[in-house]
Amino acid sequence: MNLTKEIQKTALVTGAASGLGFELAMLLARDGYQLVLVDVNDKKLQKAKEDILTLYSSEIQLMHKDLSQQNVAEEIFKAIEGKRIDVLVNNAGGQFPQAALDFSPKGWNAVIDTNLNGTWWMMQSTARHWVKHKQPGAIVSIVADIWRGMPGIAHTCAARAGVIYMSKSVAVEWAPHDIRVNCVAP
Repeated sequence: MNLTKEIQKTALVTGAASGLGFELAMLLARDGYQLVLVDVNDKKLQKAKEDILTLYSSEIQLMHKDLSQQNVAEEIFKAIEGKRIDVLVNNAGGQFPQAALDFSPKGWNAVIDTNLNGTWWMMQSTARHWVKHKQPGAIVSIVADIWRGMPGIAHTCAARAGVIYMSKSVAVEWAPHDIRVNCVAP
């Protein structure tokens, strides 16, 4: 007789409608995770859910959200109150390739608000959720291999460097709460 109760794990994946975010959501579903998928593109998000469900039986909650907006992370956690989140995959991001001399304030801010600020707000809201519920968790933020610079997307490099170094900082700060924080540059 198995006396241990298996806990259903849930992963929250941002930028989940396509690309790497979708592939990571697919892998998490394969491994038995329930999913909360967040993306700015509602149509692609619906398609991602359909595609995942053709292969895997998973509970999937969709959230059509723009993470460049400051209060969105808090809105997400209000909408999923009571749900146990075990993993946050910060994958949402975007860049608009352009010579740095030609960046407009709007273009610069759009990339920084999504890639850096949106990532931060998701990290902070998730960590607050875990601390409130006295629960461990893991955050994985997807970044880029920026070490040699990337001409044409300096704004992305600036944002991703910020994510890398804030992750290193909060990894130490949040470790006593049993929250692991890492970055991956595929």
